[in-house]
Amino acid sequence: MKLKSIVSAALILSMTAGIAGCGLQRSETDPTTTTTAAESSETTTETSEESKESKASEESKVSETSESKESGESKPAESTKTTESSKASESKASESKTTETSSSDTTKETGENSGLATVSIYNAYKRTFKKGKKSYKTQYPKIMVANVNTSKVNKEIADKFKPIAKKNNSRVGYTYYVRKYLISVVVFVEKTPGNSKTRDYYVYNVSRINGKKLTRAQVLKSLGMKDNTFNVKVKASVQNYWKNNFKKDTSAEKKEMEKKSVTIKSLNGAMPYMNTNGKISYVLRQVQTPNGKVDLKGTC
Repeated sequence: MKLKSIVSAALILSMTAGIAGCGLQRSETDPTTTTTAAESSETTTETSEESKESKASEESKVSETSESKESGESKPAESTKTTESSKASESKASESKTTETSSSDTTKETGENSGLATVSIYNAYKRTFKKGKKSYKTQYPKIMVANVNTSKVNKEIADKFKPIAKKNNSRVGYTYYVRKYLISVVVFVEKTPGNSKTRDYYVYNVSRINGKKLTRAQVLKSLGMKDNTFNVKVKASVQNYWKNNFKKDTSAEKKEMEKKSVTIKSLNGAMPYMNTNGKISYVLRQVQTPNGKVDLKGTC
């Protein structure tokens, strides 16, 4: 009897220890299970976001233009008399860029997240004309934002550039860039078709939210740049333009022109925009130089 009692006690102790062990095991593995689940959730989210970004990238494809070399600016200051060069494009989820449009009829850009409306910029008018033995394409843009009224700015663009585009003595084209809430469109008029040195530039910054044109102050605010900082950068760029293009001209007339081009009044007329490389840039129109009036265009 005593032996049976001892064996029974041993069995009870063994079962108790086993149950306690399972409980401890379960307690130790729960955090691991939770962590694994969390990591799985994060991986799924990241994969989903990458998929969305990939889709957005595919939807924001654009075709090159007859002036596709002008997809960016690499010099501190450029005018319609300076050749522009491209830089390597930056791939960012928060930005969707385009190159100069000449041949595409429709180009779409999708927002960095589903909360932003889709932007479509395409040729409102396009034709090909001949001058001499060469043919040239000319077109101006139409800006469309899903569920947003952009008719006013589109009418302004059409009223200004359609009469020019219908003639054979000038060529019209445009570039654009979309970033978050800002749509930057630069329309150019090439007064001598085929000669980019004869271009005048017109900047249209449009809100992705309400479809209205943005003022200089509104654009700079959206880009996080102070007005004074912008002017300082533009001034340095313009001074480099004079140095690079009129270094040998020491005439008093040239010095007076240069001085006038960098006054506060002149710099306040510079219009900021996002160039095709996503860089904060500017256009300073009708600057008087020894070679006549030119539009200066450069990065900040």
